[in-house]
Amino acid sequence: MGDKGLDFRHKEVVNIKDGKRLGYVQDVCADLESGIITSIMVARKRIDISLKNA
Repeated sequence: MGDKGLDFRHKEVVNIKDGKRLGYVQDVCADLESGIITSIMVARKRIDISLKNA
């Protein structure tokens, strides 16, 4: 039972309202006493942003 959270890793997360792909699950946090998932961390695609003044 201790490894069930790993089943979520590297799964794609999709917004069910608009079908937009949000990224992939990188980590899952859970309350160890209750076994309830408290948060899911999603890695987004890398976006390069220039901070230089134009």
